[in-house]
Amino acid sequence: MFDRFVLFEEEALNIGRRYLQALGVAPGVGALVEDLNEGRLAWEKGRRVLGHVPYLLIESIVQRTGFARFGALAADPAFIALRGQSLAHVLHQQGTFPPALYLKALDAFAWNALRHWQLVAHDLGGRHAYQVSPSLAGLMRSPGPLARPGWTPRLPVPALLLVVPSEAGLVLTLRGGRPHAVTELYVIESPPPEHRWSVWIHAPIDRNFAESLYLELPLPPGGSLEAGVAHAKDLFLERPPRALGWQECVRWLAATLRTLAEGGARLQPGPSPRRRLLSAVKGLH
Repeated sequence: MFDRFVLFEEEALNIGRRYLQALGVAPGVGALVEDLNEGRLAWEKGRRVLGHVPYLLIESIVQRTGFARFGALAADPAFIALRGQSLAHVLHQQGTFPPALYLKALDAFAWNALRHWQLVAHDLGGRHAYQVSPSLAGLMRSPGPLARPGWTPRLPVPALLLVVPSEAGLVLTLRGGRPHAVTELYVIESPPPEHRWSVWIHAPIDRNFAESLYLELPLPPGGSLEAGVAHAKDLFLERPPRALGWQECVRWLAATLRTLAEGGARLQPGPSPRRRLLSAVKGLH
């Protein structure tokens, strides 16, 4: 997801950043639209830039608030104003604003904001991506790596993407629908003393659509993974998660990171400079 939405769109994102950095948010967007209408910016390129404005606005706020907690972003006055502008845009388009439409607009804004925040955090957190080898992925399905007590989950970096192979057997089922294979796990760890994990579970449906779940787990010093799982919160619905399969995803993630931390797995050059291969060391069973 990060590659497709950010890396492959770097040119368009950088054009948008230059407008916002030079002129500020509102004037920058206005100048972008004016240049597009006046032909000073090619239509196809300008349309792509405009499509990324919501991401760039979230990025501009996160650069000030920090990326570790979605709550810090959501409480920022600029974010609150952005949400209000989004609702006003829906009102302008529809002419009326029945309660159902109001709630739908709020949901759409919050959902997109969560996705953009996770992508921005992965970018600002160093773009660390580990591609888990099929053999290690299968081994991490066993309870062994998490059976030993005395370990509190920690990330090796502030933000991390784990690319999940099919051998992990992870699936996500939302809203009573069909299960879909999980292919990516994005995780952010907030700084001490909280050490909260924010996890994005990404399970594609097809090339254009995917199931997603955004979680937050408390993992304070001395805490356990299972305590964090028991107190997990769905960041979108702001209640305990009701999807199926998310606990297995979190446990597999933690098992993989513990195995790496304790020397049972190692990082090697991966299939691309952006992704390192995470594989089991010889003799791991």
